[in-house]
Amino acid sequence: MVSLSQVSPHQDAQPPDPPVRFTALRGPALLAQPALNKDTAFSPDERHALELDGLLPAAVETIEQQVRRVWDGFQRLGDPLARFLYVSGLRQRNLTLFHHFLQQHIDAVLPVVYTPTVGAVIEAFSHTDLPGAQGLYLTPELLPQLPGLLRRAAPDGVDLLLVTDSEGILGIGDQGIGGIHICQGKLAVYTLCAGLNPERVLAVTLDVGTDRPSLLSDPLYPGLRQRRLRGQAYDAVLDSFVAAVDAVFPGAFLHWEDFGSPQARQVLDRYRQRLPSFNDDIQGTSVVAAAAVLAACRGQGVRLEDQRLVIFGAGTAGCGIAKRLLRLLQARGLSLEEARSRIWAIDRQGLLLENQEAIPPVARPYARPAGDAAGFDTDAEGRIDLLEVVRRVRPTVLIGTSAVAGAFNQEVVETMTAGLGEERTSGGRRPVILPLSNPTVLAEATPADLIAWSGGQALVASGSPFAPVRHQGRERPIGQCNNCFVFPGLGFACVAIGATTVSEAMIDAALAALVEQIPASRDPERPLMPPMAHSQAVGAAVAEAVALAAVQEGVARLATTAEEARACLQRARWHPSYRSIHPIMGAATATP
Repeated sequence: MVSLSQVSPHQDAQPPDPPVRFTALRGPALLAQPALNKDTAFSPDERHALELDGLLPAAVETIEQQVRRVWDGFQRLGDPLARFLYVSGLRQRNLTLFHHFLQQHIDAVLPVVYTPTVGAVIEAFSHTDLPGAQGLYLTPELLPQLPGLLRRAAPDGVDLLLVTDSEGILGIGDQGIGGIHICQGKLAVYTLCAGLNPERVLAVTLDVGTDRPSLLSDPLYPGLRQRRLRGQAYDAVLDSFVAAVDAVFPGAFLHWEDFGSPQARQVLDRYRQRLPSFNDDIQGTSVVAAAAVLAACRGQGVRLEDQRLVIFGAGTAGCGIAKRLLRLLQARGLSLEEARSRIWAIDRQGLLLENQEAIPPVARPYARPAGDAAGFDTDAEGRIDLLEVVRRVRPTVLIGTSAVAGAFNQEVVETMTAGLGEERTSGGRRPVILPLSNPTVLAEATPADLIAWSGGQALVASGSPFAPVRHQGRERPIGQCNNCFVFPGLGFACVAIGATTVSEAMIDAALAALVEQIPASRDPERPLMPPMAHSQAVGAAVAEAVALAAVQEGVARLATTAEEARACLQRARWHPSYRSIHPIMGAATATP
């Protein structure tokens, strides 16, 4: 087996990207290796020495020339799914060029390889021949073989595994093994935004079945056509997987993705002390949403503890946001009960109240005393709906994680805006509205409608990308509450410094770093999130903040000082640029 790795960040030394790669591969076998393939960028000497003569066009091109050609082809494709197939084929063929292309055209390409296009890609998984779905597909029957399968999938080692059981994909729910594409998309974002080495990551889907009837009855669905494992059988799969990772890749970072509720919280709590673990749906989403709220408060000159916060959708993401806000409120001196009094959570049964029996355990901490709803009107089914909560509570912040398209309708927005009329006049208070559900078709409202219905008052950030909104002759860019502003920098920092855990203080540091990068924190007329083109700068700021927090807490194996932490980050950062490739004889293992 030909080694393609750099020195692992989990070892004691981390050299910079070496200028030379060595390989025993020749001819077509070399061109089939995406981590080494340079296509037309191979020099004449390399072509001769590596037996590539005649296998490539005559021109020797730079990576910039190649990117121009890829961009021309990308622009010729109007359909997002066709564009996904195009860039996935590039990723499968030439890893360096793929990442260089993504880096040069972030605004156009990121929505294709990541949200919102990836949702449609996942839904089409069973009926489209999609390239780029490489990864490890683990069924319960494979549990005894897990250590060997991990070594075979990543013979040179892994620093980060992105793992899903695909039960809670985006806003589209259980998608079986199609969730492998969300893992691949987020791994690309790790490299784009933070510089994580794409050769030392692994996408894993835990195929424990599916409860989606359309997949169970579909003869073309390639995963297990059986109901999802639950209880002890499900736990056994997770236990075996984590034990195997710990044995084969000790210290590796586990990124848990799109697990259903309540499994998401249970999995995170169960394994976060075993290996450094992070759940993006719980922790990443909570950080970007809380950062937007804090930036809006700072920009308006108001305090977080004076806000009335309504969260519409009390699932994994909504409860994660509520927990993050509680932590922030308590950090500002409020008691737990005082902090809870600032938050109103709404789910399928309406406003969550303590006397309700059907509240999931993950949401119960955010149910309010029944007396808080005295005098509230209910609908025909006895629920207190969103509009009634907005009427009575007069929220200053409204957050949507419901996947209920159009839930923030005109009456809700106008009522919220009118409810703040006096406060807006006396204290500069403006409604903060975050429709975070994605993909785009599931957004609680469009930014254009929110701005129009609020008379231009609403401060808006969305979960999916939206075009700028023109209101009263002025164009307002719409910030996207995209988790790519958090998880890449956080995960990369943990890998680079050898973090032994992901502490709450490290996540707090990521949040604080993101707030500093948000334009609205300095001027409420500016966006509530940084532009996507700044995602690399944001990733670097988050990574440094997380690394320094880890050092301060003593949970960084490779650094004990701030200077050492920054050096670790610099050494570990991968750059999408070609390196000279030299041949070696025979089948000996290559070294950088």
